Amino acid sequence: MASEGKTAPHPCFLARTRDALERQRKTCARPEEAAQGVFADIVEEAVDTAFGRDHGLRWVRTRREWQAAVPIRTYDGLAPYVDRQLAGEHRVLTADDPYAFLRTSGTTGRAKYVPTTGHWRRAYRGPALYAQWGLYFEKLGTERLAAGQVLDLSWEPGPVRRREQGFPVYGISERPLPEDAEDWNPPWRSADWFGRDPAAATLVEQLHTKLLRLAGGDVRLIVSVNPSKIVLLAETLSEHGERLIRELHDGRAPGPARRLAAVLDRAGGRPLLTDLWPGLRLLVCWNSASAALYRPWLSRLAPGVATLPFSTTGTEGIVTLPVDEHPSAGPLAVNQGDFEFVPWRDLDDGSPLPADSPTLGYDELEPGADYRLVMSQANGLYRYDVGDVYRMVDRVGATPRLEFLGRAGFQCSFTGEKVTESDVHAAVTEVLGWTWATHPDFTGIPVWGTPPYYVIAVEWTDAHDAVGPGEAARRIDGMLQDVNVEYADKRRSGRLLPLRVLPLVPGAFRTVLERRFHDGVAGAQIKHHWLQKDASFLTTLRELGLVRDGSTTGA
Repeated sequence: MASEGKTAPHPCFLARTRDALERQRKTCARPEEAAQGVFADIVEEAVDTAFGRDHGLRWVRTRREWQAAVPIRTYDGLAPYVDRQLAGEHRVLTADDPYAFLRTSGTTGRAKYVPTTGHWRRAYRGPALYAQWGLYFEKLGTERLAAGQVLDLSWEPGPVRRREQGFPVYGISERPLPEDAEDWNPPWRSADWFGRDPAAATLVEQLHTKLLRLAGGDVRLIVSVNPSKIVLLAETLSEHGERLIRELHDGRAPGPARRLAAVLDRAGGRPLLTDLWPGLRLLVCWNSASAALYRPWLSRLAPGVATLPFSTTGTEGIVTLPVDEHPSAGPLAVNQGDFEFVPWRDLDDGSPLPADSPTLGYDELEPGADYRLVMSQANGLYRYDVGDVYRMVDRVGATPRLEFLGRAGFQCSFTGEKVTESDVHAAVTEVLGWTWATHPDFTGIPVWGTPPYYVIAVEWTDAHDAVGPGEAARRIDGMLQDVNVEYADKRRSGRLLPLRVLPLVPGAFRTVLERRFHDGVAGAQIKHHWLQKDASFLTTLRELGLVRDGSTTGA
């Protein structure tokens, strides 16, 4: 049966978000006190631990002493300490022992386990979420939050399904509902649409359930981490419209059923999000790096609806928090961790930073320059080589505003061609057109050879037959040379072979998405990549039987 969320707003909730946003803005204006307080807290958490004794932190008072005592490390360098925590040893990385671990995939294939402590949640991540959502409610002009006005796709709480040596283990977007009043506790935490539906086996079915339960609501705000999830929500509405109407009738919700039937009729069977929820006013999701490619798509699915960025946040910690209406970048969250920066070169292949790399402080960054991030968090990740690249856009008060560019080494560059997701996206959409009404339907795949080359795997439809795979490959190759002069040079010199096209069956990328969801990846963390990091994705496509033709077609 449809509902409007079945939750009553907490009278102090909006005030709490407003206060947190105001504090965050004051921190941006005068960041040094907050930054120094975070640094002191991190050292205090670490000093009387196994890590602290190993690194002589008893004598550390300044950042320079901290940097001399603690080398820069990737997760692999910190993993032995995390393993000791998992084995039950106390006071290994932090004075406050972890109560759970956040699991995320590692770049080498080994899962990463990020310690979660009560102190870290109460003092850092919880308050940050109140500040972030404060901006969204301010944008809406909300004085009173009514039930059914928010659709939160950024968090899918549910029962703990995995344990490691007795510790709960889960993804950051699947963490259970907290009992701590200082943590993030939105009023919709008890709504029937919120959380993971245990009866829904696929991501599409999860979204179907949310649509069913909010079909009669007045959704004003949709928040997701990845824009792809909002696109999939709209696609589910379009594909499941008749089924939703039947289920609403069967659930004795004739009002929402009639409303949805009228929406489908007016929209010719392909409703937009604003057809179902005319009051929709704001979409929130990542808007930088490859996520920026979704911007025109979101405008099509929710015309006239404003967008704001979700915080730049990962399992390991929050890096930026939006405080104004900048569409894609946010000020560094100096009250969330201790941040250092290493100037980034575009030929950086993503290899770990040297342990003694010189770093810059947040107050030493230059507008327009790009940097790799090193951060320390009160959860025990100290001088952690995150592997992410940021560009300083401008300043908010005295705090740098940063835009996420991607992972270090996010370009593909066999011979110095430096192909990016934006390059591939521009070339393919120019040749094959932009399929507004569907999910992402192509990706670029670098393939090593002598010489190497690129494959465009694309869901092949009757509409593409007018061009044909061979001609499509030739045109995309030419367009890629137009948008990337380095690629053109390597093609002319023969250091790269002509691009090839691999036709896939319709719905191939939806199948890949659902396979990842079935394998335990949280829906909020599933991303589409318009350029893969290596050729292993070809194996995935073939194993799932998604290749329409067993051979690629070259230019």
